[in-house]
Amino acid sequence: MKDYDEALALVLDGIEPLAPESVPLPAAEGRVIAAEAHAAIDLPPFDRTAMDGFAVRAQDVHDGAVLHVIGDLAAGGGTLTVGPGEAARISTGAAIPEGADAILKVEDTTVEGASVTAHASVREGLHIRLRAEDVRAGDVLAHPGDVLTIPRLSALASAGVATVSVPRAATVSLIVTGSELLPPGAPPEPGKIYESNSLVVNALLRAVGATVTQQPPIPDDFEATKAAVEAGLESDILIVSGGVSVGPHDHVKPAFEACGVEEVFWRVRIKPGKPLWFGRRGKTLVFGLPGNPLSAIVGTAMFVLPALRSLRGEANVQPRLVKGRLGEPAGPSDNRTTFLISKLLPDADGVLVAWPTERQGSHMTGALGESDGFAIAPHGSGSLPAGAEVDLLRL
Repeated sequence: MKDYDEALALVLDGIEPLAPESVPLPAAEGRVIAAEAHAAIDLPPFDRTAMDGFAVRAQDVHDGAVLHVIGDLAAGGGTLTVGPGEAARISTGAAIPEGADAILKVEDTTVEGASVTAHASVREGLHIRLRAEDVRAGDVLAHPGDVLTIPRLSALASAGVATVSVPRAATVSLIVTGSELLPPGAPPEPGKIYESNSLVVNALLRAVGATVTQQPPIPDDFEATKAAVEAGLESDILIVSGGVSVGPHDHVKPAFEACGVEEVFWRVRIKPGKPLWFGRRGKTLVFGLPGNPLSAIVGTAMFVLPALRSLRGEANVQPRLVKGRLGEPAGPSDNRTTFLISKLLPDADGVLVAWPTERQGSHMTGALGESDGFAIAPHGSGSLPAGAEVDLLRL
């Protein structure tokens, strides 16, 4: 049985980002840059006004100065030349006309016909946004491994970038096994339970940009399981939920072996999720998740998502944990790193406080529905007092 850190290192070992492809900027949201993205232009691309007013020569302006208005300038419009004693009416974003070196705010003026009277002096450069004061053409705006967040997309679009290079989206095949499974909404049947793992695992995978293909639930039959596994091995990642133990109706491990999947490890020192299985066939990563819902969630969040982040080229692939503290005493169970179903509430200082639910267990989906995620009690830590700092997995 592997400790968590050792098991995750084995999963991530040797993973290379997927082959890059060029995509238009609108399709790149949330994806990861594979190559440096450079500004195509300066930002601002020219000297422009920061507000409405009059483009003037600073040396001509003082309280009471009267200037001759020679024309209007709008954003995206033409240009003028401002000479001594002259002013050009200008709108926010418009290019600074030749000869002008400051903006006289409209609030500091009185206009009569073709004349404008100043009620304040100005200094050279006042209210002017200078060319390239933000970005210069050729500057790197995104580095390999950067996630294309909305702020980064805005910067790239403003700098004239139309396409970016990103690793292609990872393909994931998701198989759920179990003859006892019913789809939500089907009439109840004796001995049957409703299947929920595919819904939650799908949501977790899509949040990291994966393209997910899901087969209908597979009954507990070796040949059916083998055929589904063989088809799923065409993807970058194959996930099988359920059937990874050693009972007479657990056919997943034999199916993996029959399909040439090499086992890397089976069983991890975590609770829930101990029976998690991982292996490879060629470049395909294969995960066998326990069938209990909480085990499937923990296994996906703590193992599959880091692998997906690595495939898509992220710089930080580790599970997305935050620091918090316990609201009451708690600790690990069965000498395993334990994920405690918890309500996570901010304290007065803003730190999240974990309040473990009364009901704990890999099948406790009702308790999960009342929670916000998990507080993690490391194996070997012993009982932790209220106020102890812990890692939190938020859902």
